Amino acid sequence: MLEQNTKSRRKLEIKISDKKDFEQIKTGLSFKKIIKSVQNNLPKGTREVSVEYTNRKGTPVSRMVKVPMGRKKKIGR
Repeated sequence: MLEQNTKSRRKLEIKISDKKDFEQIKTGLSFKKIIKSVQNNLPKGTREVSVEYTNRKGTPVSRMVKVPMGRKKKIGR
């Protein structure tokens, strides 16, 4: 898993992968904002991504997240 900085517990470091050829590590304060910033760079046709991070309590989390994430009403524009 990814190492968490001891001085900044608020920041999340998230490893995002589509289990094929795309893999990226992003750092930020908000999980949703990090996913939204990466979803434009994903390969065409990607429906979900694998996400690995350590939450603020220190527990390692590994799960799948459906993309695109955001307002369903506005995504089609």
